[in-house]
Amino acid sequence: MSFRQLRQLLQGQRGVALPMAMLALVLLSALIIAFSMLASSEPVIANNQLQVAQARAVAESGVERAIWALNNPTDTNGIPNPLVTPASPYDGSTTTAVMKDGVQVGVFTVSVTNGSVANERVIVATGWVPSDTAANRVKQKIQVSVLQFLFSGFPPPAALTVEGEINISGNTLIDSRADTTCGNKAGSYSQGFTTVGGSGAVYGADGNNAQNQATDVVQYQPDSSFAQYTLSNTDLNQLKKLAQANGTYYQGTVTFDASNQLNNGVVFVDTVSGSNIDVGGANTTASSDFASVTIHGNAPSSADGIFHGLLIVNGTVSISGNFQMYGLVYATNDFNYTGTGTGQIVGAVVSRNIRDTSASTIDTNTGGNASIIYNCNYAKTGGGQSNPGFLPEKGTYKEISG
Repeated sequence: MSFRQLRQLLQGQRGVALPMAMLALVLLSALIIAFSMLASSEPVIANNQLQVAQARAVAESGVERAIWALNNPTDTNGIPNPLVTPASPYDGSTTTAVMKDGVQVGVFTVSVTNGSVANERVIVATGWVPSDTAANRVKQKIQVSVLQFLFSGFPPPAALTVEGEINISGNTLIDSRADTTCGNKAGSYSQGFTTVGGSGAVYGADGNNAQNQATDVVQYQPDSSFAQYTLSNTDLNQLKKLAQANGTYYQGTVTFDASNQLNNGVVFVDTVSGSNIDVGGANTTASSDFASVTIHGNAPSSADGIFHGLLIVNGTVSISGNFQMYGLVYATNDFNYTGTGTGQIVGAVVSRNIRDTSASTIDTNTGGNASIIYNCNYAKTGGGQSNPGFLPEKGTYKEISG
């Protein structure tokens, strides 16, 4: 390209600079206006988000307050009877202020109602920031279901409760006379026939010291009467979580003895697969999947030689030797007890017999002295070691409208 041609080309671009400058100015002006608008709206948005988070936190404090009240029925601010619909402030009619450094952050209301099963409660808490009457209030509503350890509210009806048949022999002692704090309980309570042979003795809290009477050995009870003493899959899952947190969760075949001792607290022995028995319907779990627990003498790790806790087995429990325990044994399937020495269970035993309806036995040899002594508090709290109380159910926490 010649110099002349280049000069002509440049002369053709005259006047472009001004429009380009004006276009750049317009773009810059639009950006400045946009950033100015963001600068004015962002604090408002941030403040709204802060208030929403605060309102949610206030509502969660209402949930925590309700759980505390359910678990402290004897406190003046607790819920005296968790099994009935409570009064104010736990009926949703009263606002409670949430304070921080002497300044009110917000208020909440909370209601506690019955759930779908007897030991379940539904908590609905509503939080407002800065208050429920402020013109610029922000509201958040939370719902969560909580589950109480079943036997805290519904202690077993007898020292030995079996949804099936019972065979009692040897020198067995089943006795509910010593503790009537939860009412007068039977010695044994069964869905089927109970055989008492040998020197076996069964005593209920029936006001006399005669053994093996109909009021001591309560049998032929309908299946429906066992429903309130049967741990649901939700109950079992809650107890699994507690045992896992306690480091006392096992699976499959387990033997507890001097070399593998029982630690106090909630002990859960699960199926091989980790799934609850027949969770998919009756007879859907193979018997080979059931947990199988064997307990011998010297099994407790506690210094006093006594296991204090809740022993929950997703299968069968077999106890032999000089084993002592304060608490509750719950077997989803069978319970077999052949004791020696001074072995005893102080608390209660419950056997569901989910698969075998006539295999639960209490069978001690003639030189033994195995016994089950009813103690309501031990059955509810694992020998005073632990009381799970009401705990949130997994998957039930949600924010709701309204």
